[in-house]
Amino acid sequence: MSFFDNTKITGLALTIIGVLMIIAGILQIYDGATMDGGLGENVGYVIAGIGALIAAVMYFLYGNKVRTGAISTKISILGNYVRLVGATTVVVNIFNAVGGIISSISFWDSIIMIILGLIVIWIGSKIDDGKTTTFDKILWIVLLLVFVVLFIVNFVNIFTNGADVISIISSICYAVIYLFMAAFLLDGDVKKKMGM
Repeated sequence: MSFFDNTKITGLALTIIGVLMIIAGILQIYDGATMDGGLGENVGYVIAGIGALIAAVMYFLYGNKVRTGAISTKISILGNYVRLVGATTVVVNIFNAVGGIISSISFWDSIIMIILGLIVIWIGSKIDDGKTTTFDKILWIVLLLVFVVLFIVNFVNIFTNGADVISIISSICYAVIYLFMAAFLLDGDVKKKMGM
């Protein structure tokens, strides 16, 4: 079995990211509750923090499913990961929009991100829907470019984050995730299912 056939490595990286996101979500709630700026600001930012925490738990649970092998085929991991990105974007920005009603969080930026998140969910559903279309071919090319660029960005960040250990760990995990996602796209079975 080649290194890139071990999908559980991706799951471990996703799980670690989920844990880091949970910690960040808890800190965001705490910061919102203790910040200066009045009750509206406090409540608004706490609501946004709750959204971040829910998204973090979603990330952790998905990563754990991949890590334990509950989701194991490469095409399923890809499709579910893209849907996860869309779903967490929607969740975070629904809470941001609600918090934005009573605080300085941008309400309309959140609405735009909810729409984008819904589009990403739809795109993710097309990856492993069992159909091979021209859109699948375009999607394969776009995803490969996106994952390669994100891998490079996070790989560079490993060496440019200074002494920030959390950021370094996060960049390492994201680099692993995007490297594996790109490798999954290059897998023969995935390419066949996406019409390449």
